[in-house]
Amino acid sequence: MESTTKVIRRIAIFGGSDLLPADLAYQLTFTTAKLLAASGYIIINGGGTGIMEAATLGAKEAGGRVEIIVIDPPDQPGNYEGIDKNNLSLADEIIVTHDYQARMNKLMEIADAFIIFKGGTGTLSEVGLTWEIAKFDYGHHEPLIFVGPEWREVVATLQKNMNFESIEKNVVSVVDTPEEVLAVLKKN
Repeated sequence: MESTTKVIRRIAIFGGSDLLPADLAYQLTFTTAKLLAASGYIIINGGGTGIMEAATLGAKEAGGRVEIIVIDPPDQPGNYEGIDKNNLSLADEIIVTHDYQARMNKLMEIADAFIIFKGGTGTLSEVGLTWEIAKFDYGHHEPLIFVGPEWREVVATLQKNMNFESIEKNVVSVVDTPEEVLAVLKKN
């Protein structure tokens, strides 16, 4: 990954809402968020269950700060997963937006780096948007760090088979451990 001039303080964590504590990706998220919070980073997530909950719980176990961005309850789509009472109860700050696009825009605005764990189409939409913005801000970009064995093949396939410019390839890292996540962030 190419270094950035951006000062990294806030880390947005993306991933599936349906992953349970027994899932490896959930455990990896918890441990990563705990390590990052203990290292002074602020953890940001979408306020839901699964990966988002794991991020909050890990950060709070380390005594860290958690900021959550949600969609206002009256405006939520029927299958929206972003409101989890346990997650919300642990947040240091809750930012309420009016729709999915506003939620994503707020995440892009306040996060300085993005860590992506196993997820579904919501995670893919977050990846697409953050990756494109990183390309536009190249040199002062927010790094994207994909965590977990499932991402190695996915990212390699995208970079090989899609029409990516070299700078688009240089804003991402794929790692397997929380320690590697921290090392990538410290390098920037």
